Amino acid sequence: MGDELLNPGHCVGLNLYKTARAVSRVYAEEMRPAGLARSQFAILGTLERLGPVALSTLAEHLYMDRTTLTRNLKPLEKTGLAVRERSETDARVTLVSITEAGRSRFREARRYWRQAQRKMLDLLGEDEWRALESKLVAVRELATGETP
Repeated sequence: MGDELLNPGHCVGLNLYKTARAVSRVYAEEMRPAGLARSQFAILGTLERLGPVALSTLAEHLYMDRTTLTRNLKPLEKTGLAVRERSETDARVTLVSITEAGRSRFREARRYWRQAQRKMLDLLGEDEWRALESKLVAVRELATGETP
């Protein structure tokens, strides 16, 4: 490895962070009419896919710490899009569920998300995105020690 790559300007973390922020702005702009932040959309989508799930499991799926997830859940609960309740089998476990209103809002937001997705795919090209997505998954697995 060349010493040049040890220069902070080549920081993997910073470059991924800046790219994620720039791409997030595209999605935020396209999704603004749906009234959901990108993180809220991700939460509702994960709840739609997983069904009622332990708070800790939801946090793992979203790569969020529990306090950040809790902060992001509060507006969803306040607007009736998600609900938290104690597990009937283990009172130590908090389960999170999407509500019918949450499902409806998620479906609406998904239309706007698709617009953003199309915009990004048009910029990148499908083949380039598939290659980049594969690399990003590999980096995430290396960084977390996960295996496919």
